Parts: sequence; structure tokens; C-alpha cells
Amino acid sequence: MSLNPFVADTSFRSRIETVAAEIGPALNAAVAERLAARRREASLNLGGVLLAGEAARIVADFGLAGVEDLMVLVLPTAQAIASPPISNFFVGSVGLEAQSGNLVFGGNVEFPRTHLGFTLHGEGFVFTRAFSRGTSIAKIAIGEAHPCAHCRQYLSEFATTRDLRLIDPLGHDLTMAQLYPWPFDPAYLGEPGAMPQAVPWPDLALADEHPLGEKLLAVGRRAHTPYGKSPSAIVLTLTDGATVSGASIESVAFNPTIGPLQAAIVDLLAHGYRYGDIESAVLGTVRDGAVDYSRSVTELLGAIAPDAKLEILGWTI
Repeated sequence: MSLNPFVADTSFRSRIETVAAEIGPALNAAVAERLAARRREASLNLGGVLLAGEAARIVADFGLAGVEDLMVLVLPTAQAIASPPISNFFVGSVGLEAQSGNLVFGGNVEFPRTHLGFTLHGEGFVFTRAFSRGTSIAKIAIGEAHPCAHCRQYLSEFATTRDLRLIDPLGHDLTMAQLYPWPFDPAYLGEPGAMPQAVPWPDLALADEHPLGEKLLAVGRRAHTPYGKSPSAIVLTLTDGATVSGASIESVAFNPTIGPLQAAIVDLLAHGYRYGDIESAVLGTVRDGAVDYSRSVTELLGAIAPDAKLEILGWTI
């Protein structure tokens, strides 16, 4: 067991334990009900999101001290998003959007019958979900404010992460600068890091027309790929006709990088869909580029939705 060098606020922990024992189940049920109400509304891009106004009302209705109490108390609801069939180790995360005050829920996801590198971590789920929404995370609640080194590296890719606060039910309130004081971050390669709503690839173009071409290009133009310079994106069409999508998010360390299908799976699960709901997929990638997602997407999609049709389109930058 590693040594924890940080001091927790024991009064916060005591209060959270008391409140959780008294109203934890009812509180989580109320939040889960609100999240369920907007599932399968992929066009609104609100899956897995508790709006700031809703959060404020729940805080008032349950007599909580503030949104931080709410974030740590509803971690069980976030854990319900997790899908770790290999480790059976459930991680829930709740992020506070800097721009809106909305709460973004996420969990860890593992993929049997393929390699472990595809694994999505709970903290990464929340940051990837926010990126797809064009927002950033100012604060994140997790079971312990002790993200693994993989997560510290991935979260450091985002431009605002030095100011990120991490809280937990144990009473820790830490900054990323405390947890990763000397990071290998995008500045080492002269890059600013991933920024919400940035469009790094405005000239991305497809050689041929496709019914989902404009949607695919809109997602691909936002891909954060300053290192491999090979933006990629995918659009998944679901059995009810809805679509979810994802773009690649590179890391200055290369690994951890989130591929387009992993990012789309975040949105898929956030909206309450399952892998069996995937009917088809269209991948846009730089064929024969420094980074080409054709093989990795084929492998992962084949593992989670073997009957889904995959089209691979090449594009120019």
C-alpha cells in the first residue's frame, strides 16, 4: 500500500458519512432519476449530465452544504455507468463543468477479448465526455483523490488541468499541481493542450460524399491530434436511428491517447445505450498517415459489436 502524504479534512469526512447513512440512497435515486430522464436523447448531448439548476435544487431539497457534498455523495450513481467485467473494480467520477456548473458522470470501462490498452478510466471518461461537449472540467470527485499515473498524464493534456481540483469522500481537496507537480505536459512540445470548442483541423475534407460526411467532418475537425497530426473521428448509427460520435484525443506522451471509437463509446454509454445498439459505424482517418485508426477501430468494434457494419473513409488535412 502506498503512503498518502496529504492530510484530509476529517470534519468533511464525518459529515459526508453521516449524510450518506441518512439520505444516501434517496439522494442517489433522485439523481439517477434525473439522469435517466434524458437518456437516449443523443441529439441534445446531455447524456450523463445533471444540469446546474437541477443540482442546485437537489442540494436545497436534501439540505446539503453545497455542490461538493452532492458530488461525493452521488459517486454510487456514477459507478453505475462503469463496466469493468475483467477487474470487477468499479470506479465512479463526477466532474463539474467550468463553463456551466453542470455535473458530468462517468465510470471505468473494460473490454474483454481485446487488449487492456483500450480501457477507459473513470476520470478519463469524464474528461472525454466534457471534450465532446465542448467544455472543460474545473473539479472532479472520485472515491479517492488519488488518480493513477495514467489518468494524471491524460488529464494533464487538457489546457486547464493545472487548476483542476480533486475531491473525495475522505475529505481530500487537492489540485493536480499537488498530485503531479512536475508534469510532462503539452508545453514540452510547444503545444497549449486540448481546449474546449477548439477547431484545430478546419480544412479537413473527404474525397467522396457520404450521408454522414458533414457530421463526421464536424467531429473530426475538433480532434486533438497535434503530435501525430492525423485527426480521426467516428460516427456510430444506433438501432433507433440516433447517432453518437467521437474524435481522437492524443497525449503528449502518446500513450495514453484516446482513439475515436473509445471517445464515441463514452458518449454511447453516457446516453444509456449498449454495444448491441450499434448498427453501423463510419470512421474518418488519414490513410497511411503517421497515425491510422483503421486497424484499432476494426479490432475494438469487432470485440464489442461484431455484427455492426464498419465503413472506413480516408480524408485529407
